[in-house]
Amino acid sequence: MKSGFDINKLTGDGYLILPLSMSRLAHGYGQDPEQVYEILEYFTPKLETYSNDVILLYTYGLYFNTDAVAFEERKKLNQQILNHSRALRNLIEKKKQFMPAAFHYMSFDYIVLNSPYFGDFFDFLKKAEKEDENFKAELKKGMMGREYNEANLHFILEEITVAHILRQHLLDLPRTLVRRDIWRLLVYPGPCINGDPYQWRKKILPQKDEINPYAGGQYDFDKRVFNSFS
Repeated sequence: MKSGFDINKLTGDGYLILPLSMSRLAHGYGQDPEQVYEILEYFTPKLETYSNDVILLYTYGLYFNTDAVAFEERKKLNQQILNHSRALRNLIEKKKQFMPAAFHYMSFDYIVLNSPYFGDFFDFLKKAEKEDENFKAELKKGMMGREYNEANLHFILEEITVAHILRQHLLDLPRTLVRRDIWRLLVYPGPCINGDPYQWRKKILPQKDEINPYAGGQYDFDKRVFNSFS
């Protein structure tokens, strides 16, 4: 798959995976329920088959690195997630365009807890961050002005690890319509995390998947292009 071009057809069956950022949900930029539905409608004509599922992956680890009181922060985040998922479910049921059972609402921690590869992969990245100054420089860019500290570093490394596990078919996902699980496409309204393309090119994390044509890249919905890491 060439980088910087749109995808014409998603061949075979697979998963559309939408990582959902709490900051975007809170401010309505690119990922409110209506905008998520727009992403679904955009990809519908590109699907070769109807045997596809959607993963809504709520990522919120960064917010537990703040100075806010943990209980209050947890209440706020839980309410954001519940409000967003409820509104999206209602939209899907109202429009009757998609099968509600084909949508799976998951938290970031589901991947962390259920993948036997997470711990080792995370350690590989931490080791590389200490030994590879170029990798560290990419991660610093990913901080986007935030302090380069252990908490923020862990958040970025966790996101890179989870994305890699999903793209590499290293975790079984819940399925309703999917049969063969050929492709897994991560879609986000914006660029990928700094450091992810670098770790891919340097093979810091193992690359064993030979099925998923989108294993080494991510779709930028803002620009309507697939960005390959190679």
